[in-house]
Amino acid sequence: MKNYKKILKPIIFILSLMIILAAFPIISGCSIYDIVQESYMSEEGGLELPEVIIDDKEISEIGKEEIDVKKSYDIEGEIDLIDESIKDPFKPFYIIEEDEEEQKNIFELERIYIEDGIEYAELSFNDYPYLLKEGDPLAYIYSVQAINDTSIVLLKGDDILTVFIDSVVYD
Repeated sequence: MKNYKKILKPIIFILSLMIILAAFPIISGCSIYDIVQESYMSEEGGLELPEVIIDDKEISEIGKEEIDVKKSYDIEGEIDLIDESIKDPFKPFYIIEEDEEEQKNIFELERIYIEDGIEYAELSFNDYPYLLKEGDPLAYIYSVQAINDTSIVLLKGDDILTVFIDSVVYD
């Protein structure tokens, strides 16, 4: 049995080597014969570079002649860079007249009531009626912070705005 194990190891090694040698051409795409032929049987020297003769006189003459060539970037006529049909990005879309007053938002709180345990406020914002409860946004600018018995508290950024019933507030 010991002799069998001693013989089995070299046989497995030889079989593994043969499998690797057989699989190598499949994996690499070239045969062992081609590798051996290129490595040991090819001619010495390989490819030779062609001999080039350099003429120093001809090289020194290059570029000495001045040819009057019209370049593609020469301006043929006057270019008007200002086109009135194109909108200037640095000018505003609208111009506010100096004597015109900036338009302000107008708030008027009409009534406050409780329905199903929730306090609601009817608020007129720029002549449009809104039904608001606490936490609701108003026109993407304001947020309802609190609804009291006679007033509503709105938050605009860091500014607090309080609107009382039957009073007009400009912001």
